[in-house]
Amino acid sequence: MTETQVIAAPRTVESMDPAAFFAAPPQNPKDLVASRTSLMQDPHTADSFQSAVREARAGGNARVAAAGSWVTGEYRKALDFVDGDDELSMFIRGNSLFELQRYREAAEVLLGSLNAADTALSFAAYKAAIQGGELDKAEKALSKASLSEAETAFLQARLMEAQGQVEEAAAAYENLLQTHPDQVDARFRLAMLCDLYGDDQAALRHYETLLKYRPVPSAVLLNLGVLYEDQDRYEYYEKACGCYSAVLRRDPNNPKARLYFSDAHESLSMTIDEDRERKEDRLKEVLRTPITQFELSVRARNCLSHMEIRTLGDLVSHTEQELLEFKNFGETSLNEIKRLLDTLGLRLGMRREDGSFIMPDKFDANPRPSSSPLDWLGPLSKEQEQALEMPISALNLSVRCHRALVERLNLQKVGDILSYTEEDLLSQPNFGITSLKELNGKLTNYQLKLRSGRGDEYSGEG
Repeated sequence: MTETQVIAAPRTVESMDPAAFFAAPPQNPKDLVASRTSLMQDPHTADSFQSAVREARAGGNARVAAAGSWVTGEYRKALDFVDGDDELSMFIRGNSLFELQRYREAAEVLLGSLNAADTALSFAAYKAAIQGGELDKAEKALSKASLSEAETAFLQARLMEAQGQVEEAAAAYENLLQTHPDQVDARFRLAMLCDLYGDDQAALRHYETLLKYRPVPSAVLLNLGVLYEDQDRYEYYEKACGCYSAVLRRDPNNPKARLYFSDAHESLSMTIDEDRERKEDRLKEVLRTPITQFELSVRARNCLSHMEIRTLGDLVSHTEQELLEFKNFGETSLNEIKRLLDTLGLRLGMRREDGSFIMPDKFDANPRPSSSPLDWLGPLSKEQEQALEMPISALNLSVRCHRALVERLNLQKVGDILSYTEEDLLSQPNFGITSLKELNGKLTNYQLKLRSGRGDEYSGEG
């Protein structure tokens, strides 16, 4: 069983203003599905919309709360609020049951809508009928359905799979994805079949592609988490925990997610990764690097300075959206920053809510000798090399100056100090002109000094 060669990102549609959804809520299933596509593709818009949906639920607006909860993938909450027997209510109720894997109940709700005029409702009804065991009714009605070519092709393949023609169904899914890579139902079924027949890598690629389509179905996250666990490596146990956590944030009482998370977290605790501690130490070291060590355009450098972004750690703590919201920081500066971070194996948005940092997959724990932050010093004498390796305590600095360097910046050696410019240090709390003069005086004793931050370099002269 081979994997289709077409792996594409979801097609881009214009984002909808969350306020527009509540001002004029969708009145039919097709419009509701379109709203989801528009509202959930952009993380910033999705977050704003989810907050508004929570307010709608708290305010007791049942119809809007049900529709909004369905859009965000909170299907249990959608069921709590949905009321009525119109097509929109029927769709929300039936599809929510389907997504919660209550297939027979979903089929009971939707079976009478197989050939509904609303194509979103009709397609949902066919999926529920097939999964709920109503194969004959689905197959007989399908010839009269007014669905798109891709939806019809998927349902025909799904019927083949349900009737035991697994190889034929897999081939049909692959063919469909060649021409319609956004057909997420086909990709999900193909991922399941790849997993079933032992092609774990193909299954992983398909499931990971589905992560681009929000809200990510719980079944995708659960199945992907199990595949990650099967890799039996520390970083994959972390990814598995992330998958299960995503399900639990949306559905805190999901029994599978709770069980799987517990098992994965236990395995994570027991797994010994020999490189992990070294990688974490190296990441901390890299994130302390001042921004002034890198060649950036004047516009980008000024914007970062005004945002008080002094180190790589400060920079990766921000998301793309947060940077773009700053005045005069546009796409050109953003792409410049992203290229820089990519060369270091870093990315924006690495900081977790608890203040720790995500370990990027591309991060290389091995230092790059050609990009040492002290290259600007030029050739060093033996005495200077020895001085760079001295602990900061050997400088006999005042308590205020020592605390600013060791406790606030977590520097250990004299060489660590020279990674910072005078401008960098003066931007730190409790480090003023007096501390700077004191530090420069101590460094002069070893023929060393700080850069000002205005482009000068150490000349090698005392």
